[in-house]
Amino acid sequence: MTEHPGEVDSSLTVKRDTTATREQVWSVIADGWTYSQWVVGNSRMRAVDPNWPEVGSTIRHSIGVWPLLLDDVTVVEDCQPMEQLVLLAKGRPFGKARITLRLSDIDGGGCRIEMAEVPVGAPMGWVPNRLALAAAIPRNRECTWRLTALAERRTPDDDH
Repeated sequence: MTEHPGEVDSSLTVKRDTTATREQVWSVIADGWTYSQWVVGNSRMRAVDPNWPEVGSTIRHSIGVWPLLLDDVTVVEDCQPMEQLVLLAKGRPFGKARITLRLSDIDGGGCRIEMAEVPVGAPMGWVPNRLALAAAIPRNRECTWRLTALAERRTPDDDH
């Protein structure tokens, strides 16, 4: 497993519990075509590597609202199926962001989704992680809410 700064272990990491199993949540995450449905700011998908979400695979999507759309690429930096996914979003011209998603079982069934996002490199990389994490809380709350809603509606037949 690739080690990254402890952003996902911060008290500012968004945590959401769901009745969906880790398998249900992972099946949404592992279907790159769903990315624009649960990631706030993404308006459409353009391409998904067939080996998504293996390390090095990419999804190509657009951010913004028409007619102000920017094409973006997100790369998988680390993937531990049903446990952790670390993405590097190359949101030009605003710089890059590292998004870490972790899944864990909770008592009584279901799972916990943890999500953290911090800027990487220029120009936003100078922002302290604590400030960046705090700024991303509203967006990540909405992302985890959407991911939960998709996962809770998923059935085993949806993957076939």
